[in-house]
Order: sequence, then C-alpha cells, then structure tokens
Amino acid sequence: MKQTIIHPGTTLQSHVQYFWTLEVCRDSCNIPIRTFVDDSTGILLEFSSAAKEGLLRRSMIYGQTTSPTFNQNKEPFLVLGVLFQPYAIKELFHLNAHELTNRRINLNDFFGSQLMDVIASKNNLTDRINTLSTHISRSLTAIKYTDDLIKHCMLYIEKHNGMLTVKDLQVKFGISEKQLERRFKDTVGVYPRHYLKITRFRQAIKLLSDTSCNNLTDIAFELNYFDQSHFIKQAKELSGLCPKDLKKGLSSSVANLIL
Repeated sequence: MKQTIIHPGTTLQSHVQYFWTLEVCRDSCNIPIRTFVDDSTGILLEFSSAAKEGLLRRSMIYGQTTSPTFNQNKEPFLVLGVLFQPYAIKELFHLNAHELTNRRINLNDFFGSQLMDVIASKNNLTDRINTLSTHISRSLTAIKYTDDLIKHCMLYIEKHNGMLTVKDLQVKFGISEKQLERRFKDTVGVYPRHYLKITRFRQAIKLLSDTSCNNLTDIAFELNYFDQSHFIKQAKELSGLCPKDLKKGLSSSVANLIL
C-alpha cells in the first residue's frame, strides 16, 4: 500500500485539512482497511487502479462516525480523499452536519454528475485535485453562516486534549447545555460529549504512534482515563482493536485509517 498527503493552498486551509491518496495494489488487496472514530469528515473518490485509465468506481461525501468501520477490497484501487475540518460540511454544503452523521452520500447529489464526469476524465492526480480544489473554493464564497462560538469551543477542547466536561464548556462560553448540544450537533454532527471523547482518543492515538511510547498505564494517566482498563475499553469501542493491535497500524496512516 502507498499513501500520500497533499496540503491544500492557502485559500482552502480554513476548511480542508489535506488531500490524501491510498493506492492498494493486487498483492495488498486482502489486507483489511479499518477506520477509528475521530472527527474526520470528507470526500472519497475510488478509482479502479492508479493507472491513467483507472475508472471512477464510486464517489461519496461522509460525515462524522460514531463507530469504527471495516472494509476489504478484492481488486486493486486508488482512493483520492479530501479531509475536511469538522465544521466544513455545515458551512460548505448548507445543511446541518448531523444529517450526514454515520452516512455516506453519493457525490453526484452534492456536486452534480457533470463535475464528477470532469474529474473522472482527468488522467493524473494533480488535475483531479485541482478540479476538486476549484469547486470547493467556489463553495467558500457562498458560505452563508458560521457558528464562531462552536468553533472557539472546538479550539478550547483541542487545547485541553478533550480533558474537559460539558459543564466546563457551559461555564467557559456562557451557554446552556441544551443550546450547546443543539449548536454543536448542527455544526459538527455529534454532541459535545462525544467530541470530547474522540478528541482525547485522538491524543491517545498520537501517543500510541510514538515508537518510544509503549506503556499504556502512562497514556491512561497522562490523558486522565480512570485506569488502564478504561483506556483499553475505549480503544476497542472507538477502533475495534486493543491498543497493542491499534499501534501496529498507525505509524504511516492518513486520515483515520488503520492499515
């Protein structure tokens, strides 16, 4: 398997974290591809191969997930992905983010078949990314609403690695629990309690990815899990794997892939 990350131009950085590719050749087809639960939302375009004549087999836009996924493909393929910022779906596509939570929708429903035909006709990765970038850039100019309070709330959660409570957020931002939950769900696609959990788990993923970090007790302590057993239980809930097996697939992953 071969993976690459392509960073967007300055214009897109507010809403696109990066573009990425995953190439699976024939001798890797039987290797399962898993995802862990984090704040990933984005676009996937799957081509039949990495060759110039590779056909666009399917395309989708996906929202937040609340459980890990498991996929296996019997044929070679190339995936081109766009990893959004967590709030991008709400702003770019003018719908409440929770409408895409745990869903994958055909890109034709958002971009139209004509644009997808143009992307499919391109015979190299650069042209495909440029076509997508141009379309997303146009969407930026049509943004009608942004919830700055929730964006600040997300930054605050990131700063504290998710080690907060919903009550902490209410006090910090002067908002009722009901209002916080509604606005968070509309903007991000999940409730703040879930976002706190996955933010802390993303930090645990970073620590697990560190080759010098092998002590689960230290990770549990640093991130304020009740104990090592609690951390292991949450790792299985959000990735489908125990931390030891999860660590094996993280060193070179893009997005929220476990390979």
